[in-house]
Amino acid sequence: MGSTSDEAAPRSGLAAWGVVVGLGLLAAAATVLGNQLIVSRFADAARPDDLLFELLPYVGPAKWLTVVALVIGFGLFVFGVLRRNLSRTPAVLAPFALMYLLRALIMVLTPLAPAQGEGPFVFEVQQYGMFPSGHVGVAVLLAMLTPADRRWERRTQWAMVALMVAGMLLARGHYSIDIVGGMLLSYFVVHVWQSGRLFAPIVAATGR
Repeated sequence: MGSTSDEAAPRSGLAAWGVVVGLGLLAAAATVLGNQLIVSRFADAARPDDLLFELLPYVGPAKWLTVVALVIGFGLFVFGVLRRNLSRTPAVLAPFALMYLLRALIMVLTPLAPAQGEGPFVFEVQQYGMFPSGHVGVAVLLAMLTPADRRWERRTQWAMVALMVAGMLLARGHYSIDIVGGMLLSYFVVHVWQSGRLFAPIVAATGR
């Protein structure tokens, strides 16, 4: 995955940006509303047992590994992929917006208490939706959307996925099932985006 040899061209740059911005705003609004629903309706949500939490030690400072993974991942992606073909920016950003929109719809189905037991994970704004993990989802998208011919960049992105997963598990940022869910969600989005028909109207507007 990540090959762009059969890219679909967008109908117009303005329409492409309009679709991407609209998807992004919709995903943000759905996430906020989903969090509010979980907080208001499921204040006493269960905090399930997690096998990997039992096996791995708790390392609070490991939460910063997730920040490092995102900074390096996005930095490589912007300078290694987007900068070389800015006209494709809407087509590249659309899968991220779709992933977060789908995540917002999924997370309210299984409301769980935050995995971390010491308050906010990194920032003061608490993320209540646990499943699937958006952090891991983004990291996987960055890796899968990096063209296969950029080997060292793609390998680095997958290394950042591993770093993200380690940070999440050690610092109790997400349950292990959230991490698996984030990976599967991103795989689904990229696979359908590149070869399926489900997102065809969006692809027609943004390109692929």
